[in-house]
Amino acid sequence: MKTEIRVLFAAIWTAFAACAADDPKESGDAAPDASVEGEPCADEELGYAEDVSGCAHAPADYTPRENSSADDTWEACISDDATYHAIEESVSSIARTEAYVQIGDLLWRNEAISPHSFIDGRVVYEQEEGLGSRVARRYDPHYPAPPSGACEDADVAAANPEYCVGPAILQPILVAAFAAGAEGVELAENAARIEAALQWFLYVSVVKETTTCAEAPDNCDSAWAYYCGGAPRATPIGLAADIDRFAPETHDRAYDGVLAVRCWRDLDQAVPAADVEMQALAIGQLDFALLRGMAIVARQKFVEIGCATGDYRDAALEWLRVVIPLLDRETRMRDLDAANGLLSALEGGPELVDVPWATDALDAAYPCP
Repeated sequence: MKTEIRVLFAAIWTAFAACAADDPKESGDAAPDASVEGEPCADEELGYAEDVSGCAHAPADYTPRENSSADDTWEACISDDATYHAIEESVSSIARTEAYVQIGDLLWRNEAISPHSFIDGRVVYEQEEGLGSRVARRYDPHYPAPPSGACEDADVAAANPEYCVGPAILQPILVAAFAAGAEGVELAENAARIEAALQWFLYVSVVKETTTCAEAPDNCDSAWAYYCGGAPRATPIGLAADIDRFAPETHDRAYDGVLAVRCWRDLDQAVPAADVEMQALAIGQLDFALLRGMAIVARQKFVEIGCATGDYRDAALEWLRVVIPLLDRETRMRDLDAANGLLSALEGGPELVDVPWATDALDAAYPCP
């Protein structure tokens, strides 16, 4: 199975790398008739009523919203007030989440999207020490690291696409989509590819930073920043806002997971951290909620295929073609038939997608946060 997944990732990388361009054209070179056709879904068509009444948190979970954590198994810590307290005064990763929001305003949330929107978006993406600089080196700690070399090495990245997800998978998608959109090609579809790739980058960045927080405590701050942009629980930005839009309890559980990471680092201040069991509990709680959040966002993209038309419907499919293969590792462990069926659903056009089956499959595989 590992070989099959490797082939899947390699295929994605090859498809997007083949059409990547070094730099987008100037707006004057864009197709003059570039436009988006069709209609997006109305808000009421996208409605999703999250129901977690049948869910219970794991016995070892950190629960700061319940009696200030007094009833769980965790010792008293800095996070018991259900608020994140940064380790460092300045958290640079907040700016990268803010950049994601800026790009979204230019592209997938922009009713007047144009080729120039992609040029402006790429400027934001490529700011010094910005999103692009981190995508280019982001690795996924869910997979084993290569025996030698770093993901910044192109040969290492190509040979280890699961682990080197940033340079091997996400960066080619982003470069190609920014370039094609700037040329006036598939504006809605390329905006969706960028949205999907950046959302997955934010997700995997949260997990990566909680992992390396053991050696660099301020990386816990980065995990918080990549999740909610350093904003309060009730008014998050970035990936947290994307999840909260449809699944507020899942967002709250993910935020609790971020607080679990901070609680662990407060209780275990050694460098490197000494309590690997507590770290694993915190990361597990956070990752479980985050994966459910990504699955819910994916669920709603399938809903869009059923209610949107034209380029908007095609855009939902293109988003799914990025995220569903990346979510496949977890889905495959939970429900093999669902994993295979979801990948198969993306092989044809949107008119061939069985939307009710896909949403039911994701609901069954990811029932609780």
